[in-house]
Amino acid sequence: MTLDELEALGRQAANDLLQREGRPVPPAVVVPAHDATRVLTLPDLPDAEEARRQALAELAQRELRPRNASCYGFVAEGLVDEGGVDVEAVVLVYGARAHHPRVTAAALGDDGLGAFAVAEALDHAAMPFLAPLQEAVDAAGPPDVMDPAAL
Repeated sequence: MTLDELEALGRQAANDLLQREGRPVPPAVVVPAHDATRVLTLPDLPDAEEARRQALAELAQRELRPRNASCYGFVAEGLVDEGGVDVEAVVLVYGARAHHPRVTAAALGDDGLGAFAVAEALDHAAMPFLAPLQEAVDAAGPPDVMDPAAL
């Protein structure tokens, strides 16, 4: 899966979550795999930074590492600054093995989700609670070429 494909998958997951769950869009982790993509909603994700990090570390240990997941997406509703004005948006962060995470966002309006902005590298200081997801995909090995499902 390329980074462009991962971004497209994350955007689709964000749209699907908005349609299925409504507002507020629950935080969710997107776990692409060769057999199926999973979208794991996290309605009880803590607000406290360290508790949030711990919850995602446990999720990574339970969901990403056993699947040898080499990429992930994280979707959440939040506020983004647009020219000094806070705008409600869906934020998508996605990362892959050996690639720094990228971030994009789309404004939420009365008619749904707007267009996603051009993705950019996630600032090293932003969203440190996502580190366990990136660490898990960085630790993933290459797919087993003898596994027919990986071909």
